[in-house]
Amino acid sequence: MDDLDRLIEKKENEKPGFAAAVEKRKGELLIAARLREARENLKLTQAEVAKKWSLSQQSISKIENARDDHISLHTLNEYARVLGYELQFVLRSAPN
Repeated sequence: MDDLDRLIEKKENEKPGFAAAVEKRKGELLIAARLREARENLKLTQAEVAKKWSLSQQSISKIENARDDHISLHTLNEYARVLGYELQFVLRSAPN
């Protein structure tokens, strides 16, 4: 069991249903984590990215933490572009 699994288990004990919610949003959380990782690898702060994109730092934080249930593909593509990346999606069948 890794640190993430332990954290999910702890939160599930505090709030039943937490693990199911994480599983449901795993894809979104993974994209958000990858965008944050890309920014950090470029040694940029959220404020610096926000300035390049003419957004608020809070908007960048919402994207990176998957706190907005309505982030569009356009927004994700724009974030990647601002960082100098191209966003690509792969469609796979979900595990049963």
